[in-house]
This record gives sequence, C-alpha cells and structure tokens, in this order.
Amino acid sequence: MTLARKKPSCPPYGGRTLSSPRPAAAKYSGKILGQMWAFPDRKGRACCLIPEATALLQERNQMFLNRRREAGFFYAARCYRYERPHAGRYREFTQLGYEYLGPDPAAARERSLALCRGFLDSLGLRYELGGMARRGLSYYLGGEGFEMRAPELGAQKQLAGGGAYREGAGFGIGLERLALALEAQGIQP
Repeated sequence: MTLARKKPSCPPYGGRTLSSPRPAAAKYSGKILGQMWAFPDRKGRACCLIPEATALLQERNQMFLNRRREAGFFYAARCYRYERPHAGRYREFTQLGYEYLGPDPAAARERSLALCRGFLDSLGLRYELGGMARRGLSYYLGGEGFEMRAPELGAQKQLAGGGAYREGAGFGIGLERLALALEAQGIQP
C-alpha cells in the first residue's frame, strides 16, 4: 500500500489517501488463511490477495505514521475472499475505508464512527447502528466493533463495520453492498 500524491480536503477529519495494495506476503495461518486466496509467487514465496485492508494498516502503522503521533487515512482497496459467495457478499469486492492511527483508540473509534455515520447520512441512506457488534476478527479491542446495517438487504445486511484496535480505529464499507442498499431504498447515487 502506498500513499497517493493527492491529499483530499475533508474537514473536520482530514486524512491522506492510500492507493490499493498489491498482493501481500502471506504471514497468516489457521482460520484467516482459509478465507484468503493464498498462493506461491513465481519465485515460490508465499503471498495472498487481501481479504480486507484494516490489518495491513495496523501491521504497517509505523510506516504510515512516518514519525507523526497520529494521522488519518482514506483508502479504496480491491479485496478477495476465498469463501463461497452469497447475495451481496462476493469473492472480489471493493472496500472503502478510513483508519485513524494514533495513541488513543477510544477517541479514534469515536472519530471513525462519526465519519462513517456522516458518510452514510450524506447519501440519505437509512441504517441501523449496532454499537457493540461482536466481530470474528481478533484485532478489535475486546472483540467488539460497530456495524451499520440496512434491513432491506436481508441476511447480508451489514453495510459498514469498524472498531478500535491497539494502533487506532477505523471502518470499512463494501462498495458493492452499499450500491445494493441504495438501490433497495430507492436512492439514486
């Protein structure tokens, strides 16, 4: 993942834009690796296509912070899941996200949640907030995160998910599922 050249203006939250990452070195095992497209490259090195971008930002937080105490980052990443596709849950999808890296995860969580809500509200989207969603991903502090859900989507109703982790907080939104929610609610993008 590399920093893009252009810095968007997004008051009051600010942030830098990150470009979509290339295949990553596979350093995962067990359940998570089973959900990933993992394979050796031409030189036999283990690599994978990312299933989501949050873990990469956490793993490389010092590089992204570049000696700053804290910073926010927006990104759009192509992501890939090895698991069986469902309605609104595809093997290849685009994740839009925001990560705020810094020393205060609780404050970063509130900032991330406010930005996520503001984005969905600006689209006119109706959603439910689950403020104590239990996530299967172990990096959320206490295993707890938040979710925004659109009931019109049925079983796959999650629009956005996020939470705090050791290095900060953030959220991700599946672009394809967002498009399905807008269509289900009769909202023109």
